[in-house]
Amino acid sequence: MHNKLFSIILLTAICLAGFCVKVEAQDKSVSYLYDASYEMQDREIELSHMNASLTIKPFDTLVIGKVDLNFKTLHVDIDSIVFTVTELKINSIKVNGQIALFKLKGNEAIIYPATKIIWQSTNVISFDYTAKPTEGLYFVGWNDPNQLKRKQIWAHRPDHWLPYTAGIITVDMAVTVDDRYKVFSNGGREKVIKNEDHTQTWVYKMNHPNPFFSTCLVIGDYDFISMKTKRGLLLEQWYYPDWKDHVEPTYRYMPEMFDYFEAEMGVNYPWELYREAPVIDYMYGAMETTTSTIFGDYLMVDPRGFMGRNYVNVNAHELAHQWFGDYISHLKNKDVWITESFATYWAKKFEQHIFGEDYYQNIRNQELADALEASMHDNYAVGHSSGGRNRWYPKGSLVLDMLRAVMGDDEFKTAIKFYLEAHPYQVAETNDFLSDIRKSTGKSLEWFFEEWIYRGGEPSYEVSYEQLVNNSGIKETRISVGQIHKTDELIGLFKMPINFEVYYKDGTSDSKKQWISGKHEEVVIANPAGKEIDFVLFDPNRKVLKKVKFIRSYNELAAQALRASNMIDRYDALLALREFPVSQKKSDLLKCYAKETFQLTKGEVIAQLSTETSDETLKLITNAINDKDDKVRLVVLQNVTKVPSSIKSNYEKMLTDSSYLNVELALTNLCASFPGECKKYFDLTKNETGWRGRNIRIKWLEISINNGNMKVVNELKNYTGESYEFETRINAINALKRLNILDEFVLKNMIQGLTHWNYKIKTAELDNLKYFYAQDKYKVLIDKIIDEGVNSSAKTELEKVRKMVR
Repeated sequence: MHNKLFSIILLTAICLAGFCVKVEAQDKSVSYLYDASYEMQDREIELSHMNASLTIKPFDTLVIGKVDLNFKTLHVDIDSIVFTVTELKINSIKVNGQIALFKLKGNEAIIYPATKIIWQSTNVISFDYTAKPTEGLYFVGWNDPNQLKRKQIWAHRPDHWLPYTAGIITVDMAVTVDDRYKVFSNGGREKVIKNEDHTQTWVYKMNHPNPFFSTCLVIGDYDFISMKTKRGLLLEQWYYPDWKDHVEPTYRYMPEMFDYFEAEMGVNYPWELYREAPVIDYMYGAMETTTSTIFGDYLMVDPRGFMGRNYVNVNAHELAHQWFGDYISHLKNKDVWITESFATYWAKKFEQHIFGEDYYQNIRNQELADALEASMHDNYAVGHSSGGRNRWYPKGSLVLDMLRAVMGDDEFKTAIKFYLEAHPYQVAETNDFLSDIRKSTGKSLEWFFEEWIYRGGEPSYEVSYEQLVNNSGIKETRISVGQIHKTDELIGLFKMPINFEVYYKDGTSDSKKQWISGKHEEVVIANPAGKEIDFVLFDPNRKVLKKVKFIRSYNELAAQALRASNMIDRYDALLALREFPVSQKKSDLLKCYAKETFQLTKGEVIAQLSTETSDETLKLITNAINDKDDKVRLVVLQNVTKVPSSIKSNYEKMLTDSSYLNVELALTNLCASFPGECKKYFDLTKNETGWRGRNIRIKWLEISINNGNMKVVNELKNYTGESYEFETRINAINALKRLNILDEFVLKNMIQGLTHWNYKIKTAELDNLKYFYAQDKYKVLIDKIIDEGVNSSAKTELEKVRKMVR
């Protein structure tokens, strides 16, 4: 009886204990920001194949289309099918060969099949239509009044020229167009058929399923060069016939990109070939579409332009999308990071492979700035549909750096390979990636995804240290770490492994890695020899995305700037030295410059000494002007804008610099510093056009006009017109704003730009119109043009200007 009673009491206690634990677990709530992209509309059909036959009439901006789409029904009872048909004028729609009734509702066609569709049956829906797209498919240059602009047609998505609903499909595409032009699309080029009416039909085929949204079309005057990777994959590099000298610098490292990515990801490029083409007036850097990337022709650079902004990073980013974005695509906007963060990450890693660790850390430095800038506005997560560009691209890239550091290279690459092989030609979500990490490596990384993917914010650490003697009489360095960021139900404390390094004055160092997860933690590094500390590093080489408050003395910072092993740690010390007067730090900065080899640290030294005019500093500036790195010369031009006479002759060398941007800035600074010698500087640069947006020529015109040469003003005004690509137009109107010149000709060009599809030119026109409208003499002119009549879209934008200025 006693034993039975004891058992009952023990069982009751256990149950009660379990109940208490359960209650505590139930009482602990977990909060996330609501994300509307979790809720998706039901899919009634599943597409499998598209057979499209298009005839393009360029001067009429006309598409004549016949498109068949194979689909399977997913719901038991379907009485209608919905497709997006923006700007399509539909002649007829058939389902399984029978005419179907349809009605238009906004941009959608609601289609009613003539007979009942059998559940899970395979069917065909056929569209016969025409379209005159105003956006989506862009007709560029065909109706240029001056016939100066390149003639192109391009689209990076299927809307406005194809009937669309989301799906993963194979494709047959035939495009007929004037035989003077080439056609670029997705998949293998099966054949080109010459027709009797001076047209050609270009036939493309996508054998593997790919996202329907990842469909492109480019038509224009192109040539292309074919080459192969080491394993024989065909590459096509498209270019303008008059830009053949741009091909090598633009597509530099292409075969090596494939070899690198295939080795890193463990999965070969998953398509039949790869091609790329530049297009004019492109609003972004580039856009991956399956097998075929289109990019802004401002990134198609000649050898000198390569020094400015080259195509390497964007090229690698878009190529990485062929795995992350096309081979495996996302459906929900909360998962856009698994497309964009991976592409950003792999592009950065490729540049590390090509250009080295310092270059890689420089990219990460900008990523950190972008990620922290986003946190000044809100705390959306990387894995949230409102995360925004700075989280999906740079922050997500840094998160993948950290994930790789936590997992280790081998396990990270194992997980990537497993994930890619687990979802071929399919849609995946964030949870799939997390699950695949566990399946392939055994690691449970829910905590990491909770901190860095599902939740926003970043840790902010406060660090200090002291040297003490422990109870055993041994010296040790005790480093205190506090997490000082605000915590709430959405952002908690962060758990991360962090490295600590202690550098001693004898040139040796000790290090320790410790997981930091609490509000306050202490890290102890033994110093049995009792060495004198030179400086202490918290998270050397910036492995963790964070903010840090770490107050150190001048001597510690100077020592770190001179002796830390990693470039980025020396750079961090230089940034902290900004708070000290030049008189105190000049000697150490000169020593730093003499030891540095990378432009980021050299540039920071130049910037901090740029207002100092001693002989030693001017000698450093002269050395920088003659540095082989154009970025070092650029920092001089950006910071030493008032040119001392003692370095004038050296500074003038940059008027013939190999970098187009450096020439523009040299011309600007020299003319401002020595106005009496402008004519000499004009003569030296009069034949320079420059790179993006005719940067040198437009600056030359601006300074020349500002110096009284009104003979060239019409050339500058002409560059504001639609005959020129968007960057030239933006540069020209900005120059006219600085000159405060506006007339009816320029105003009409600006108004035309207000309705341009490229948001960059539209934004520039709005900003400049606000500037001019605020002046009475120009307000009268702008009101006059509005009252005489402009198209409704332009008038809407102009009314915004009026309201803003009022």
